[in-house]
Amino acid sequence: MQFKLIGGYSQDGVKTIGLIHPSLILKKAKLSGVNGAIDYVHIKHSSGGFSSLYFKSYKQGREKFQGARCHLIHLDEEPPKDVYTECSMRLSDVDGLGQGRLILTMTPLKGYTDMMSYFLEQRTVKVNDNVQSIENLQSEDYELVRTDPEITVNGKYYIQATWDDNLHLSEDTKKQLRATLKPYELEAREKGIPSVGSGLVYQIQESEFLIEPFEIPKQFACVFGMDVGFFAPTAVVFLAHDKDNDALYVYKEYSVSEKTAAQHAASLMLMGCDWIPGVCDPAVNQGSQRDGEKLIDDYAKAGLYLRKGKYAKELAVDNVLERIRTGRFKVFNTCRKFMEEWRGYSRDEEGKIMKGRDHLMNALEFVILDGLPLARTKRQYEMKYNYNYNDRPRYF
Repeated sequence: MQFKLIGGYSQDGVKTIGLIHPSLILKKAKLSGVNGAIDYVHIKHSSGGFSSLYFKSYKQGREKFQGARCHLIHLDEEPPKDVYTECSMRLSDVDGLGQGRLILTMTPLKGYTDMMSYFLEQRTVKVNDNVQSIENLQSEDYELVRTDPEITVNGKYYIQATWDDNLHLSEDTKKQLRATLKPYELEAREKGIPSVGSGLVYQIQESEFLIEPFEIPKQFACVFGMDVGFFAPTAVVFLAHDKDNDALYVYKEYSVSEKTAAQHAASLMLMGCDWIPGVCDPAVNQGSQRDGEKLIDDYAKAGLYLRKGKYAKELAVDNVLERIRTGRFKVFNTCRKFMEEWRGYSRDEEGKIMKGRDHLMNALEFVILDGLPLARTKRQYEMKYNYNYNDRPRYF
């Protein structure tokens, strides 16, 4: 951006004039410690005064974006969400001169991230006066609606540009680029579609595993995975195991913040956890001792059957991917919060899975690795704990 706007020396050592002519630049301040970088410039304004143009880098962090009121901010490529939020604050009308504007130009190579969801989806609150259980309350309180391009919604407006919109790209150049790019990169670069980006953990089309819900057959064994939290959500993923075909179904979810173990347990009991066993975060007891008791004991006293799982993210991811490719992992499309996390579950520049907004993904990993041996049907539970003569197995 700096080179395009105010010019400088090219890689060949040739001095280039930018979009702003040097005669209009009144002052140029360099950024200390970075060779060739400019901190800000003052530019002649038609009013007789001057305008200030500042250059920032995402690597500087959100704090460097704090400061004075701005009239226009241009973010080049996808910013961290906290940087975007801070820039939005810099544009607020605090001096009576009107709301500022923010322009974001980017290629969605990181996949369906928080930033992409912010522009492409609108969360609509649903009013439900007939709430009969905490399950309905936590899962039916809103719906996500995909917004269309070139329509202003809540002050946001986006254009999905393609290579065809760039008149400078020849057909030969397009063919050459298509031949060199990977399939998931091609959709993002050519069409601006963040369906499967290079940073996503699960680079799989959703049509391969997302299905319409159906009633879970009685012979399917059930189990759940739990990732505990307080300010962060306590997240639970429910799995049904079709043992005849070794197929797994994510059929239900739970994700609620700022509740005690007893409150979560009461809600989960309504969802079937009075007979379904579970696997939880192996760190469930760390930092949660209270009057000599541990958090896992609180859940046990409330009636939940829990065992601690283990951390092995890459192993769990490989397991899920293998099952999807062989048609043995499906997700009900009613698990909206689960799919929100799935679409943003990403790796950093070093290839490591990033933390944050991954609570349901953690719960899935715990139950995938250690939950299947615990899975049982409701009939098996009843025969174990309500055993009488009529339930005795018969041999013929």
